[in-house]
Amino acid sequence: MKSINVDALPKAGPYSHAVISGNLIFVSGQIGIEKEKKTSFREQFENSIKKAETILKVSGSSLERAVKVVVYLADKKYFQEMNELFEKYFPQKPARTTVICDFIDDEILTEVDIIAEA
Repeated sequence: MKSINVDALPKAGPYSHAVISGNLIFVSGQIGIEKEKKTSFREQFENSIKKAETILKVSGSSLERAVKVVVYLADKKYFQEMNELFEKYFPQKPARTTVICDFIDDEILTEVDIIAEA
């Protein structure tokens, strides 16, 4: 197992941005809020994906190699918009789970974690 951390990306706790195990990369959940700026669902989703994409790149992979994606939503009202954005970033249609949940910060509208091939 190899831990991956990207200095330019903040973390909210004692974990790795990603872990490589065998031929798989497990990217920790990425949120898309921005400090001191109110962000829409679309902005947060796209920010989350861009962070995950950076982590995958540092790990030697890419969004195109995603095999499983978990998307967490603060409200089911974001589901259709998420589907549209998901198709834009994942045209290869990896496996996906979508979870409606309550986040620790009320500003967070979505979080994304990814498993990809190394």
